[in-house]
Amino acid sequence: MYKILVCDPALQYGIETLFPAYSITVAQHSDEIIDLTYENHHDLYIVNFIYFETIRLLKEHGDETSTLFIDDYYDIMHVKQAFSVGDDYLLKPLAYEELKIRVNYHYQKLSCCKNDIIIYELFYYHTRTKQLYHGTSSVKLSPSETILIALFLMHKNKPLAKYILLDSLNSNSEGSLRVYISRLKKLGFNISYSWSQASYILFEEKEE
Repeated sequence: MYKILVCDPALQYGIETLFPAYSITVAQHSDEIIDLTYENHHDLYIVNFIYFETIRLLKEHGDETSTLFIDDYYDIMHVKQAFSVGDDYLLKPLAYEELKIRVNYHYQKLSCCKNDIIIYELFYYHTRTKQLYHGTSSVKLSPSETILIALFLMHKNKPLAKYILLDSLNSNSEGSLRVYISRLKKLGFNISYSWSQASYILFEEKEE
């Protein structure tokens, strides 16, 4: 379900009726924004411009969530600042039909992007950028680890023969392969080795 975090006095009540198909979470102040984004993943932030510094802080720490700023009055400097870290800007008094159009636009945009994202538990792998994220934080991988994680995520629950993995790495070092896989397992990927098939498997869920 599309998840929206809202922090604006005008939207504290009744916003659920505007977006009945979406999951809405309401924050009351900047500290609560930080707490809620730490504990949960959201697809869109709708926040008053007074929380600009809070959003800027989140973005500086790798948060890539789309953000729609709502401003109480027009100021060209506010507009420039809003688009320096956010994705949209809306001025009060709010026209709720316009708000719905903008939110639905961001939903459709995210839906298109999700075709390029593979999800594994709390991990997100972007196939175009070849970047792995854990929640909103990027995970640093070596080139070889990046090759392996892409293969595993595209073949979840399916055995990948050891020789295929080695060929993909242009290597014949089984020791190096084991080191790379050990590193991925430490990150939280449930990879097992099948001696009978001489293959590795990334399981979708952890074994009981």
